[in-house]
Amino acid sequence: MATKSSSGSRTQHARGSRTGEAVVDKDGRVLDIDQVLSEAVIDGGELVVEYGPGPLAFKSRWEGRPKTPPFHWSDDGSGERVLPHDAWLTGLDLGQEGLGALQEPEFLATDPGAGEADLARAKDVLVRNAGALQMLFLMCTADASTPVEATSRMTLAQLKTMLAAARVMGPGGVAADAVDRVFAQVLGSQGALARKADNPSATPSTLDLPDFMVALVHVAHLRFSAESFASGPSTTPLSTKLLSLLQESVGAHVLGELQRKLEKLHAATLTPGTALLLRKGRRLTEQVLDRCQLKRVKARVLRVDLRHVCKHLQRWGMLGKEFGLPELAPVAVFAKQQHTDPHRFVLHPWPLALDYDEMERLLLGTAHVLAWARKMRTAGGGFEEFLGELLDAVYKRSGVLIDAPASGQAGGPVPAAGGAASGGAGGSGGARSAAGFDGAIGSNIISSDGSSSGGRQLLRGSASSGGAR
Repeated sequence: MATKSSSGSRTQHARGSRTGEAVVDKDGRVLDIDQVLSEAVIDGGELVVEYGPGPLAFKSRWEGRPKTPPFHWSDDGSGERVLPHDAWLTGLDLGQEGLGALQEPEFLATDPGAGEADLARAKDVLVRNAGALQMLFLMCTADASTPVEATSRMTLAQLKTMLAAARVMGPGGVAADAVDRVFAQVLGSQGALARKADNPSATPSTLDLPDFMVALVHVAHLRFSAESFASGPSTTPLSTKLLSLLQESVGAHVLGELQRKLEKLHAATLTPGTALLLRKGRRLTEQVLDRCQLKRVKARVLRVDLRHVCKHLQRWGMLGKEFGLPELAPVAVFAKQQHTDPHRFVLHPWPLALDYDEMERLLLGTAHVLAWARKMRTAGGGFEEFLGELLDAVYKRSGVLIDAPASGQAGGPVPAAGGAASGGAGGSGGARSAAGFDGAIGSNIISSDGSSSGGRQLLRGSASSGGAR
């Protein structure tokens, strides 16, 4: 519920003489006015709308609001210049990150400009492989012990696990204590400290994506030193060491395994039958993503943070022990990347967020992984049937698809024992199918034109459903 500061303010607001200035929770914290209240406040929670004489509506700054970036005119003078999503990468200064100290003195002695040119080539290697490294970062941080909200930060243990899988650490390779020193050195670098100061959600003991790329350059230097310690002074450029690490270790052993998983997903899921099912449920899939958003801001392309989508998957009973973050990570890569070859991966805005098409691919890949886990995938369209049941379950649990009341029955949908009819959190009640999901098979999905079959009723709340403003 939401309470007003006084009935007089409410009346004056209706007359236009008082303006809403802030939405405050029970602890006095000012909330973002674009936030979906059902995502920020528990059922039955209390909110206070504060009013004032104006003239600015909601002028109070909400707690945790990021700093307003400086305004820059676009080159053509038509409005504000919007920075590209890879501005952090193009602006990455490897010299400021302290990587110049890794260059061999013998190499620097070959040419006065060798050091600067080598750092430029090393940065070019990072830029050309940025899409693959971004997906690698997601794969590494989405382990079984990681909470959903921490998948954009890498711990020391996760870095070591990745290096062990890439066969960089181990006998004859980089020592574990050397990786400890690299981790601490990167966190203490000038560039990392500046990035964390600009990011309120950053933690001092974890690496973000730029830190991870810088750490890989350090590891490349350590790896080359460990393998050639007996050969004497080296004139090998740092960029060559980095390229060798990415191709021979990370690419061959870690990204190569990811590519094989993606090839299986593409071959098994992108069929005419699955395309037909997804097309029938497209409107409902879009409404599912609408239900997941934290904010509703007009005139923006809807993209919902992957971490928040994962929280909804947990509420709907899909993300858990059977299908956890390690299983979801390659599916998320499948959703974000159109190609299976990591060399063709593109860099996406970070943190990762899903649009309608990518949400559709996420559900498709999830169905495939769960079908294999439950051994339900059989010849003759078994996977397509499973996909239909999973989509029905998602639509029901998210609240965009409900059972129509029986003939002569008053009221709305009635949940089965142990279930909930509310759409906000998505109950898991209802009849259980053979696949372990609620609802009917894919033939009963609401079609894209809004017509229904199998006794279903479509909630037409679109983007405004799922929580009070």
